[in-house]
Amino acid sequence: MVRISTTALSQTLALLMTGASLLALAGPAYAQDSTTAANDTTEVIVTASKRKERVQAVPQTVNVVTSEALKEAHIESFQEVAVLSAGLSLTRTSGDEQSVSLRGIKMPGLGGIGGTTNTVDVYFNEVPVATQDAFNSIYDIGQIEVLRGPQGTLRGRTSPSGAITVNTLRPNFSGSDGFVQGSLSDSNGKNLQAAYGGPITNTLAFRLAGLYDSNDDNGVKDIANGDKSHHETRSLRGTLMWRPTDDLEVSLVTQGLRDDRAFYRSVSGTGTAISKNAGETYRLDDLTALNSGKNYSDSTAVTTVLQARYDLGDYQINYVGGYTDSTFAQNIDLDFANTGIMLPSNIVQSIKQKTATNEFRFESKANPVYNFTYGVFSSHNEFAQVTSVVPFTSNALNAKTIKDYGIFTNQRFNLTQKDKVQFGLRYSHFEVERAVGSITYQATTGNASYQHEFSRDLMLYASYGTSFRPGSGGANTGNNPIPTSFYNFGSEHSDSLELGIKSQWFARRLTTNLAIFKQNYDGYIGSSFIIACTGVPSTTGTAYATADGTATGSSCNDTMFSNGNAVSSGIEFEGRFLVTPDWSVGLNATYTDAHYDSATVPCNDYNGDGTPDVTGVPKVQLGHYVSTCISNASLGQLPKVSITASTDYGFKLWGLDAYIRANAAYHDEAYFPQTAWTQPSYTVVNGFVGLKGPDGKWEASLYAKNLLDNVVQDTDGGPWYTLGQNTGYRIGTVTKGREVGITLRRDF
Repeated sequence: MVRISTTALSQTLALLMTGASLLALAGPAYAQDSTTAANDTTEVIVTASKRKERVQAVPQTVNVVTSEALKEAHIESFQEVAVLSAGLSLTRTSGDEQSVSLRGIKMPGLGGIGGTTNTVDVYFNEVPVATQDAFNSIYDIGQIEVLRGPQGTLRGRTSPSGAITVNTLRPNFSGSDGFVQGSLSDSNGKNLQAAYGGPITNTLAFRLAGLYDSNDDNGVKDIANGDKSHHETRSLRGTLMWRPTDDLEVSLVTQGLRDDRAFYRSVSGTGTAISKNAGETYRLDDLTALNSGKNYSDSTAVTTVLQARYDLGDYQINYVGGYTDSTFAQNIDLDFANTGIMLPSNIVQSIKQKTATNEFRFESKANPVYNFTYGVFSSHNEFAQVTSVVPFTSNALNAKTIKDYGIFTNQRFNLTQKDKVQFGLRYSHFEVERAVGSITYQATTGNASYQHEFSRDLMLYASYGTSFRPGSGGANTGNNPIPTSFYNFGSEHSDSLELGIKSQWFARRLTTNLAIFKQNYDGYIGSSFIIACTGVPSTTGTAYATADGTATGSSCNDTMFSNGNAVSSGIEFEGRFLVTPDWSVGLNATYTDAHYDSATVPCNDYNGDGTPDVTGVPKVQLGHYVSTCISNASLGQLPKVSITASTDYGFKLWGLDAYIRANAAYHDEAYFPQTAWTQPSYTVVNGFVGLKGPDGKWEASLYAKNLLDNVVQDTDGGPWYTLGQNTGYRIGTVTKGREVGITLRRDF
């Protein structure tokens, strides 16, 4: 096997890709006779409303990522989908901390365990899955839809800022088909995926798909233990579809996935005497970690989805059932500065989850005036987490059962041929059961929309929706001797208004969609990262941020939770233009201002004046276990402005179909109040060139992701202290550098 790893080759390929991408972004001077560019006049069909309809007829913002778009952009992981949808943030800050964010609202780290507090739910073939299970390699996908705004009257769960639906490719009854694809990159990247399927009988069809994926990820190397960031993922999926009659369809999907991963945060600064690396200076782009112990995690998940549809003529019955059995284990070394004396030294966790969901819907079909949906949803989640904080505690158990029940309806009226209204209502009932008792949360949410179609190509709409997230039920426990109330939170309510216009022009070669929105939160569930705490509040002044309140005690800091009023507002734009039959361009842009509204939240306030700061030795305000501040800060430490752009130009080369493609994602600066740090703005550009066979059955491509090698810090842990002493280093996570690779694909 040829391994692409030489610096000269990487630089040469990157230069070629830079030139190609600049050419693609600038656009051709004239069109060639080719059909490789996507035909933007094709109608895009979505299931955002649980029924197939044109995306331009849906009264909400929906970004669609088709199977072809995933292939063209060489998307190999769920996290990479964000490059195709502005305002969508998919972040990983450690082995067990991932979050999905839309409209400036970020899921609280670890607060989403059990699936009760996600701001954005992820659905796998219409079954909700844990964020941790979603953040892996993806393959053989039919379509991904990014739905923005409150969900609940048509989806399985209530989520305030959106949902992402991931649907796999279905078996083909008309004949056998499949593909095999392999990629190699200079980031030790190896990605092999394949699928094959077709009819078994006239009424039964199958599809098998598999994946192997490994990569060095962010490229951070740990010089203290010799390890480096990397992952290895293996997965296999089987699908059976049964159509005994035209009225009945049943499909069964089972997927097994295992992911082994090491994840390191980089350091910057000059080490002080407390570190074994004293006097050594590291920059962010050195991609260096100093953990003396290894940071690793491994996860396995088996997900099964059963879907059934029975057509009754004017009516239809649908069932979606899912079951996921997942395990996650990790060991996190907390000695980020290689002092050898930090206590606690590491955290060992094992998390087991079993989740079963069921959804029944009874609905009418295509009535010219009135249609309805009535449904019930249930979810049963058993969650058990065993945590050992070395050397203080061993096998501390955090176990809970979360039961989620919902009854919902959606009513649709065609007032005229051009005017439509929808109303939805949902009752939700959550039970959080623990060994020490249980807590119940209940809420009624709803939505309403009005749309006027001036023509098939021009639609104006207004949507209103409410949402709800339950509290933690007192089920979260921490690793420090402070009240557990700081690790828990109450329920949240919100209401949202969206106004939008969707249009297509020039024989539908140009699509422009624009929406403005505002959402108010009552008791927004927020999380604050790496907040200093003390086990012994001071009665005379600020207290040392240690477990025993002394200057030399073990460090005390953690992720804290709170409820506070907040608001999110902004504007979203989506445009696509087929400039010529061979050249297409796209632009996605969002502006979001999501912030607290004079809320009292946990903060780092080392001098005790009520204003966030991280200057000097970590301390806590007078009489407090955790400092608090009045905040109007950003909710998710996410950029206000986010832009994605893409272009695709096709031409003939040596009698073959060739193409040049590029996409770019711009992220505005973002402020982290916990560490008083501002993330700089940055842009990532990806470029692709390739050839296709005359029958379209084979393809060879060269790609460069982040071809300008723009590496920046994207989350911040602040200055790192051990036993109250400044180590001289700052920790944080970084974006992945340039990755150059090749892909070969054969369809059959």
